[in-house]
Order: sequence, then structure tokens, then C-alpha cells
Amino acid sequence: MDEDQLGALITTIYTSAFEEDGWDRVLASLLAPFHASQVIAQVWGWAQRAPVFTSSTVEDASANGKYDAYYHSLDPTYPAYLNNPPKHLVFPLAELFKPDWLFTSAFYCDFIKNYDMGQGGHALLDSNAHQLSHLHVHRPRHAREFSAGELKLLATLRPHLNRSLHIYREMTGLRAKASLFDTALEMVAATFLLDPTGWVLALNKNAEALLSGNSPLTVQAGRLTARHPPDNARLAAALAPSAPGAPPPELVLRGSAYCPGMRLTITPVNGRMAPLMSDVNRIEEVAFLVAARTIGPTMQNLIASYGLTRAEAEVALLLAQGLRATHIAAHRETSTATVNTQLKQIYAKTGVDGHAGLLVKLLGR
Repeated sequence: MDEDQLGALITTIYTSAFEEDGWDRVLASLLAPFHASQVIAQVWGWAQRAPVFTSSTVEDASANGKYDAYYHSLDPTYPAYLNNPPKHLVFPLAELFKPDWLFTSAFYCDFIKNYDMGQGGHALLDSNAHQLSHLHVHRPRHAREFSAGELKLLATLRPHLNRSLHIYREMTGLRAKASLFDTALEMVAATFLLDPTGWVLALNKNAEALLSGNSPLTVQAGRLTARHPPDNARLAAALAPSAPGAPPPELVLRGSAYCPGMRLTITPVNGRMAPLMSDVNRIEEVAFLVAARTIGPTMQNLIASYGLTRAEAEVALLLAQGLRATHIAAHRETSTATVNTQLKQIYAKTGVDGHAGLLVKLLGR
């Protein structure tokens, strides 16, 4: 392998570590250079006495499951590591145990022989008190042995493979956190993730729905903004570093016609505690989590919950904002008699006796 080929292979080893199924691609890139039938990477947990991570080029999707469920208990590799630690970081299979013994074992006869494995070159990637990481490059039993040049190439690649595996497992963990975070985000209030300047990095579906309606919040030039200028000044002041241990600031934004007010809770966050599913490399930018909850009813809720017409829902919302029948009539360009008739229908549909009862039902006061 010339320098250009080696450089390209090392580039593949690192770039693939950032892809969701990238480690499978890393292993596949090693098949041709080593004339291998299979390549397997594994992390063995000493406490579990079992693998905690396995990736391989074996096309049989059930192979890893079989290994995890039973055949790992027959694998002679790990007892050999404990009882006869290899003298080198890269070594042929014979340095761990005698091949003649392996080829008569149940592990070979019942399992790995089915996948053209038996002649092995090994690389110890990492070892500590908790885990052992290593790579197996396999050929069939009767294939030629690994040459000194091939073992040297594996030794050259070993530190890159070790680093790549660490990156891959770390990125996998971040993606898992991000998936859980993303799922949780959809179950809560309208929620925004902001960078230190107020730029919106991510938002959940509830926030998208909120912005699509007539709400006190909007996004202008990519930044979260309150529509009412005094409220926006208060929001900008809240999006500033707070003293350690200070409670998250809360803001109440004024509503508008047919639109309830809103309460914002602004929580400073560390990016690593709130990874973005779409781009785990931007997590350091996250500075604030803003949760927005409406105060009072919405038109959609009134229509869905009580069967109000759109006109009745508008009247109910204006009444909840403190307007009297005459003011509501002027606002809606209709007569006071029409508004009073609509109010009677609203009282009947919501099951209240009058103005005070409606406010209690709608606003809890």
C-alpha cells in the first residue's frame, strides 16, 4: 500500500466515525487491504463478562445476536487475554492460543467457521480496568498467514482505529441523547433552543404551531422576538447570563385581540445537556431553553372544547380580556344586542350562569 492509499484509508477511518453507521464502513474499508473474509471490532466489558459493543462485516444479521446471547461464553479470546496477555499490540492469532486447539473447539466448529473465520490478525485498541477494545481481521482457516508487512500495516492503523472508535461511540451516545431529548421536547410546551444572541437553533412542533398563529411571540431575522416593544425589551434583558444559582427568569407577554397572553420560562443550559438531533456538532452553541405557555384559552380550544362557533369564540376571548358587551360590539362592528345573544349562547354551551362564571371557567379566577 503506497502513501496515497494509506492516507485515503486513514481519512476514511476518521470521517466515517461521525456517520450513524460509520463504523461498519470503517470495517468494510479494511477487507481489501488485508485480503480478509471478515473484520470485527469489539468492546468487552469486564464487569459484564460480555461484549458491550460489536460491529462486524458479517452479512448475517443474526450473527451478533447469536454471539451476544450464547457464543461469547465460548469465545476463548478473553480468557486468553486474562491468562496469557499478548506481548504486542498487534499480533497473529497464534500468540493468544494454539490454532489446532481452536479448530477443534465448539466456538470454531459451531460458530465462526460458518463465516469463513479462523486465521486471525488481532489489534489491541485499548485496555483499562473496565473494558477491552480490540479488532479482529479474519481469513478462512486454510488461508495464508498474515505477513510481517500486513501486521505492520495493522500496527500503523491501530492508533487511528482506536481514536475513531472512541469518536464513533461518543457520537452514538450523543445521538441517543438527542433522540430522547427530541422526543421529550415534543411532549412539553412550545419550546425554543437559542444561542447566546437569541438566535433560534431548534424548536419543537408546539412552537411551530404557536408561531404560525397570532401570538405575542415571533421570529425576526432568525431571533426570538416579542411583538410588543416593551415586552421585547424585557425578553432581550432576560436573555443574558444570570448569576450562578439564580432561578430561571419568567416573563408574561401581553396578548392581543383573540389571542391570550403568554408566560415564558427562560433557562440557561449547557449545550452538552441539550444536543440537537439535526446537528450534534452545534451543541456548544445552545445557551437558553425557552418554554412558552399560553395564559388563558385559545380560539381553537374554545371551538373544540365547547362547540362554540368562531364568532362566539371571538366574543368569549374579548370578554376574557376585560371588554364589556358594548366594547365588544364596537370592536366586532356589530350591535350590542347581537353580542348579548351570543353571550347567552356561550353561557349555555360552557355551562355557566353568567359573566363571572365564564371568567372562572376560562381563566381560573
